[in-house]
Amino acid sequence: MSSINGQLYAVSCAGRKPFPFCKEIRLVLLGKTGSGKSSTANTILGRKVFDTKVSGSTVTQHCHRANGEICGRSLTLLDTLGLLVTHQTPLEVQSKIRRSISLLYPGPHIFLIVIQIRKFTQGEKDAVQKIRLAMGSHTLGFAAVVFTHGELLEEWPCIKHCLLDGGTDLAQLVDECGGRFCVFNNHNSKNRDQVSELLILVDRVLQGNGGSCYSIKMLQTAVDEQIENRLMDEKEELLKLDLETAIKESYERELLMVRQQNQKEIEELKKMHEMEKEKEEKQAREREDDLRWKMKENERKERERTFQEVVRLMEFCREEMEKREALQEKLDKVTQMLEEQVGWEEKLRRAFEEKIQKNRDASEKREREMEIQQIQREQTTREMEEIKRVALQEELDNVTRCLEEQRRREEDGKKQMENLLRREREENQREREIQMEKQRAEKRRTMALQQELKLLRMKMEQLKRTEGHLRRQLEQKERSVKGACVLKKQHERRILLTKLTKKKGGQTNSTIKTVGGYMQEMGLLGLNAALASVGTPCCIQ
Repeated sequence: MSSINGQLYAVSCAGRKPFPFCKEIRLVLLGKTGSGKSSTANTILGRKVFDTKVSGSTVTQHCHRANGEICGRSLTLLDTLGLLVTHQTPLEVQSKIRRSISLLYPGPHIFLIVIQIRKFTQGEKDAVQKIRLAMGSHTLGFAAVVFTHGELLEEWPCIKHCLLDGGTDLAQLVDECGGRFCVFNNHNSKNRDQVSELLILVDRVLQGNGGSCYSIKMLQTAVDEQIENRLMDEKEELLKLDLETAIKESYERELLMVRQQNQKEIEELKKMHEMEKEKEEKQAREREDDLRWKMKENERKERERTFQEVVRLMEFCREEMEKREALQEKLDKVTQMLEEQVGWEEKLRRAFEEKIQKNRDASEKREREMEIQQIQREQTTREMEEIKRVALQEELDNVTRCLEEQRRREEDGKKQMENLLRREREENQREREIQMEKQRAEKRRTMALQQELKLLRMKMEQLKRTEGHLRRQLEQKERSVKGACVLKKQHERRILLTKLTKKKGGQTNSTIKTVGGYMQEMGLLGLNAALASVGTPCCIQ
């Protein structure tokens, strides 16, 4: 891995010009417990300054600052304690960041977020989000990601394919840091190529920020933004509560008016129902008299039809008996003729079997003679075929040996050609990888400049979406309250109809259905009139 890092990123200290505005570099290491902050700091300084050991608890008990020199440039490095502990609030993170800025006055040039080469956990994602909230959205413009335990990687492209490709949360974090990341193998601290690579990232951050550092003023700006956002949220919540209260009072008044109107309609419906009931009872008595007369008439007709059916069945049975007797006489005659026919056929069968037996004996004798002749001919043919097979086998062996020799010569030539082509492909592949890496570096520099513009546009779009979302929520609440009123009215009307239905007997079902439909129609008319009176642009059908 170190040789590939050297080809892609190593730059000689003697050949690199330092950033003209900053000969002193101030770094802050951020990371969870066990991520390798202290080991990384020792590797950068080239000596053991911070304590390191394998432990489940934090080794660094206090913020520790150390000084050093890299390629003629002064370096001040601060190892922090639990700055990315997930249970801390943004205020606690702000307090620790303010302390680290005071230890590196006037402020650090770059924050190094130290992460092990493994899955980017939810705890680390929450911790980075707290850094954004505590320091402001522009914080990652002063940050880069450092992956520790680089010895786990067999080759450089592995980290891009396994960790940074495919739109993962870790890839998004690296993109927000301007695509700045590097890999450290702290077990090989003598490899200065990785330190040179880190120095290149630092110069890119300095150039991107014009040589400025993250100061107390920037941190205070982030605090002011948080306070302003919190005040805006509280103001929006109060406006929402006032609007909901006004809507609720308006609909309560409207509901009271609708209830009074419904009470009047119910009284009118009761009077109409009494009149309809009397009319329906009179019609029921008339229908009952008609039904009795029709039942007597149907009984008389049914008796006449039954008598006629009995007479017809007796006549049919007499005709069937006469037909059965005629068929029995014909059946007896046919049976006698069949018995005579069977006797004659039996005589013919015995004569025919005797003739067949004589023919079978003669045929068996001829077949045995023909089988003997066939066996002799087949034996002669097998002997001739055996002679031909031996000759063909010898010829086939000779051809096979020639083909084997020719195949071996072709395989040797093919292997030589494949080796030659493989060497050419490997050389072309190496050249293409070098060119592609140069193009990627140029693209990352361009993306770093475009990222700031993209963040500004995203803020404007977020404000527009928030405004539209609030407007839609208000409209949806208005519609839901109106719908609840309508459903409640319909439910009360159904309850009333159910009570009225239970008071009626089984003979007045049709009357109740007619009155219920009429009540539903009158209720809808009254409800539409009430909605029109309050200026609601809708009607119910």
